[in-house]
Amino acid sequence: MGWRRIGRYYRHRLFRTGDSNYKIAAGFANGVAVSFSPFVGTHVLQTLFLSWLLRASFIAGFIGTAIGNPWTLPFIFMLIYKAGVVICGLFGLTDFIALPGNLALHSFFEKPLEFMAFLFTHPFTLLLPLTVGGFVYGIVLWPLIFVVLYYPVRRARQLYDRQREKMRKGPL
Repeated sequence: MGWRRIGRYYRHRLFRTGDSNYKIAAGFANGVAVSFSPFVGTHVLQTLFLSWLLRASFIAGFIGTAIGNPWTLPFIFMLIYKAGVVICGLFGLTDFIALPGNLALHSFFEKPLEFMAFLFTHPFTLLLPLTVGGFVYGIVLWPLIFVVLYYPVRRARQLYDRQREKMRKGPL
């Protein structure tokens, strides 16, 4: 299947659920916000919980988690790490989150074994800034994504309903 066909399929599935515009926009916003969490294996579970809590669409949330895919996660991690370092620095946690002098983030590609060995012995060096940055990005992105998507979702649902009505009436 091509990407366009997959996109049409999920759009069709989403609008067929009968969920309200709020549920669809909030669900997608949940998925995007959770994609900025460093706990990659739990994105879907986090989205399901957040969607249940906010009474949002589970399907839209699942689709929203696709923002955190293998192509975008390195950029997302870099963004949330830098934000987390700045925020932790504001609270005086600079020594706790500092990487040793012989390692930098680009060392992951140059000396991956040494970098991973350091992370396993000092897991909070990266985990704390990633968690703090991801939480802040999620809080900032949720309302932004919701507002940006609400009206286009409403418009698309109206067009979808009109199209269904035409198909239901059939040729005259």
